[in-house]
Amino acid sequence: MTIARFSPFELLLLKSRHQADTAALLLLAWVLANRGPIGEPERSRLTELTGGFRHGHALAPILEIAATQDLGAIQLAAEVLQKEIHGEQAAPFLRLAIALAVEDGKLSMANQHVLRFLADLLGVSPGEFAPLFEAVAGRAFADPDDPSRSGYWQAKEHRRRQREQESQRQDDRQHSRSHSGREGSHRRKEEESKWQQAGGREQHRQERYRQEQHRQHERGARQDPPPGDRTRRALAVLGLEPGASRSEIRHAYRRLAQAHHPDRFFNAGEAVMASASQRFQRIRRAYDYLMQVS
Repeated sequence: MTIARFSPFELLLLKSRHQADTAALLLLAWVLANRGPIGEPERSRLTELTGGFRHGHALAPILEIAATQDLGAIQLAAEVLQKEIHGEQAAPFLRLAIALAVEDGKLSMANQHVLRFLADLLGVSPGEFAPLFEAVAGRAFADPDDPSRSGYWQAKEHRRRQREQESQRQDDRQHSRSHSGREGSHRRKEEESKWQQAGGREQHRQERYRQEQHRQHERGARQDPPPGDRTRRALAVLGLEPGASRSEIRHAYRRLAQAHHPDRFFNAGEAVMASASQRFQRIRRAYDYLMQVS
């Protein structure tokens, strides 16, 4: 006879004096983990806020599970807690979660999603959660940016370019100050000659760039794929064969959109979310095109 193997969190639930408190403790530790590494100050704060819990076991195993982002354990904890509290009964727990999420003065993107998940899990509507958050945090709860929107990444790129431009302007000012004390007509003439030569090279470079862009544009115009090729590529993106029906196209899109939506990867970092966003946009464009031509 084989012996059933329990996960670390399942063993804690079996030992717990109050399973709902154990589940709540893991979800609160999950909030802490989404703020960053859990050190002694975070551990002490969690102990302080949950002093009235009746779980009856050590805190260390809970923190270890939360630090590994064990989604199986988190899902089980959510199911246990959902059976015990709902609606108005959820307010005390949500206040604790909010207090931990904003303890360091800021709310991470991950915890924006976590708090929305916990409120929805416990039957608290966005309209009910917003004043609860404001009462605890002292500020309004703003919806997180949607990484599946192209505008989200365009805004991030715009801010990056602004920082680079400001850094370049500071370098230029520093360079200008370092040369302001230099005098002498020979030096000025030498500098003017260098700038003229550099200007000529830059003008030549720009002209070559314009010519190359024009050639690329002409090649692109000649190589534009016929509509049939675009249709086949769009079908391939959705994993479909030529001749697929509108119903098959819709079914394939829903399946792929659910698998690749960036919201599924908010805990994996911005690079992974960016990659997921690009895949999602490619799937969406293929679907929109096929629904227009089919």
